[in-house]
Amino acid sequence: MAEVGDSSDWKSSARGESAWKEERERVADRNAEVRKSGKLEREQYERKREDIRQVARAKRDARALERRRP
Repeated sequence: MAEVGDSSDWKSSARGESAWKEERERVADRNAEVRKSGKLEREQYERKREDIRQVARAKRDARALERRRP
């Protein structure tokens, strides 16, 4: 069996190399899409959370104003 560091006639398979690169690019593309999707989901979550905070703050402020009025 030939060792990789051997001075034998071992050559890289162009088809195998091409398939490896293609798979690597496919995984990279998929990861980029997932990151993009995750970012959008987080942004929507944070917007909704901020809206809830603003509503709660407005209710607190309204209650505080009602207490001040005689």
